[in-house]
Amino acid sequence: MAADLPGRAVAAAHTGLPWYRTIKRIGQTNFNERDPEFGDVEAWADYWASAKVQAVALSVSGPVAFYPTKVPFFHVSTYLKGRDLFGECLAAAKKRGLRVFGRMSPDIQYIDPKLLEAHPLWFRRDQAGNLQKPAPEIAFTCQFSGQFSEQQPAILRELVARYDIDGVYMNGWPTMQVCYCENCRKIGDPKSEAYKTALMDSAAHLTDLYRGILTAKNPDNFYSCNVAGGMEDSGLDQWKLTRNANWYTSDNQARSGMDEPVWQDAQQVKYAHAMMGDRPVAAVTGSYTRSGSTMWRQVADTTWEPVSRMAQTTAAGGIVWYHHLGMEQGFRQDRRWQGPGRDFLTWHAANDAHFHNVRSLANVAIVLPTNTMSHRHEAKGKTTDYLQGVYTSLIDARIPVDFVHENELTAQRLAPYDLLILPNFAMMSDAQAAALEAYARRGGALLATYQTGLFKEDGSPRPDFALGRLFGIAKAGEVRGGGEGVLGSFAPVSLQSVRRRGPITEGFEETSWIAGPYWSQPVTATADVPLTFIDPYPVYPPESVYQRVPPSDRPSVVTREAGGARLAYLAGDMDATYWRLDNPDLGRLLTNTIRWLLNGKMAVTVSGDGLLEVIGWQTKPGYAIHLLNYNGPNAFRGHMRKPVPLGEQVVRVTLADGARVRSAKLLRGGTAPAFRQDGRLVELTVPRVDLHEVVALEI
Repeated sequence: MAADLPGRAVAAAHTGLPWYRTIKRIGQTNFNERDPEFGDVEAWADYWASAKVQAVALSVSGPVAFYPTKVPFFHVSTYLKGRDLFGECLAAAKKRGLRVFGRMSPDIQYIDPKLLEAHPLWFRRDQAGNLQKPAPEIAFTCQFSGQFSEQQPAILRELVARYDIDGVYMNGWPTMQVCYCENCRKIGDPKSEAYKTALMDSAAHLTDLYRGILTAKNPDNFYSCNVAGGMEDSGLDQWKLTRNANWYTSDNQARSGMDEPVWQDAQQVKYAHAMMGDRPVAAVTGSYTRSGSTMWRQVADTTWEPVSRMAQTTAAGGIVWYHHLGMEQGFRQDRRWQGPGRDFLTWHAANDAHFHNVRSLANVAIVLPTNTMSHRHEAKGKTTDYLQGVYTSLIDARIPVDFVHENELTAQRLAPYDLLILPNFAMMSDAQAAALEAYARRGGALLATYQTGLFKEDGSPRPDFALGRLFGIAKAGEVRGGGEGVLGSFAPVSLQSVRRRGPITEGFEETSWIAGPYWSQPVTATADVPLTFIDPYPVYPPESVYQRVPPSDRPSVVTREAGGARLAYLAGDMDATYWRLDNPDLGRLLTNTIRWLLNGKMAVTVSGDGLLEVIGWQTKPGYAIHLLNYNGPNAFRGHMRKPVPLGEQVVRVTLADGARVRSAKLLRGGTAPAFRQDGRLVELTVPRVDLHEVVALEI
């Protein structure tokens, strides 16, 4: 495999595609029920036009209608008073050349006594039969009811008949609802697999119904449900939901927990592209303040977090979607969100051509073991911790990375990559194992961790590793905890003994042992074993802190070269422990192993100081290398307060096509740096990186 072999095509911008396949900027102001009383439509439209967005998401429904609907039991805002706020905003946006798609929310409904009497099964119930309510006057709706099969189609047909809309996005649905209404009790336990299957089948049917209504009038209209918000398990089969989706809305508008990584948005867009391929991925950035589950939804976020998230969306190849709540609140009371959004979006528009990507330059991919992530749970942490650990190590090493979905391990899909990483891909089918073995026979490198391949796709255990012969390993017992059986330990601890020095142990020259993982999988090995486990021992009192037995022969790292392939297996949750506990030994071990596996094959390298994510693309004009700066106060506490500028970064790009570079630009810095081209290698120096820099090479 060639180091410069580009990745799969994503979001190509050329003529002949529907409008939603070529746009890159969306604006949204969610209405509240009082907005018709205050709404200044011209100010709203002027702002979004000045921000150079190409489309706006416009509130049409949810529990409240913002137009004079004739659909029964569709609650019209009590403040509408003869206005048609939706129609006025649509006309104002169209006058300014903006596309308009309606934002609906079928998961909630205004509680009307007459509606309750006429359609009691429209609402979700708890086990006691009570309504499930997010607000006093609002209740959640049940998917297995006429609210979805009759009411929503009626609203959609009315919208299409009355307004020149370009599509519809449905917020808050589908979801893994838990409902005990009469209809749901007939289906079964709402936490059962049978109920989940019925929910998925119903969602697929309804999605086809809604899409058909939208495209009957205009085939270029789009329909999108809210297929996901983040990588955490939602209980839904996202692969199934996205097979026929027009686009993917990544609706994690801010970090949902204080332990979420600063690079969450870039990661989420890559995750979505692994399912969507060349179809659009839009990532919503909230301009309001959020700290985990606490939200000040009408107070502007004055940190750099929203801009950082928009920059990450741009770098990862997504559509930037900037969002605020309330016309009155956002255009009179607190306008601090407007400036940062306008500044970023107008810059984005001015450089639009460089954000229409053709192919990724990453030659490393993480295989998303979504089946494992959905169903297999450890005693501590999250099932995504394994993925986060390897992702972090790649950022540490400044190695660009894509995601590949476990359901798409075809030769064509894997061809662009010199290395696949399998972060605890525990639940693996025979077909997936065969595909990975074929990849290795073609010369591809593999890194597997912990219990990869020790379970079948249904979760039942295998007697041995599915890829055991390939990696030269065999199961030798059950999982061991770090401090298992050690009396008096403050915390479990395991170490690794350095047995053979080389590229894997680079940087450990002054030690004979390094930190180990929390959990380990006993194995025997017929391949090289550069490190083995040291049995855990107490960490307190100091007098007891010493090894009781010599280092074991149990492999912690196994490496092998077979034909043209390099293979490495880490016999523990090195990746998850690195993410959870941030031990630098484990991070170095991961990056050393990845670099050994790559054997110098890199299409993009960036040298310099600082924590920097590198994302590279072949674009319509040439190439674009995005540098995302994650250095800043409180960056890992939920908000990028303010980026700390980084100094010189030396960028080297190996061009896939060998073309001559006509010019180089720094799109954020606004300068044209000197560059040197030697054959296919282009080298230049970026003098400074604030939050985000883009090196654009035009050919």
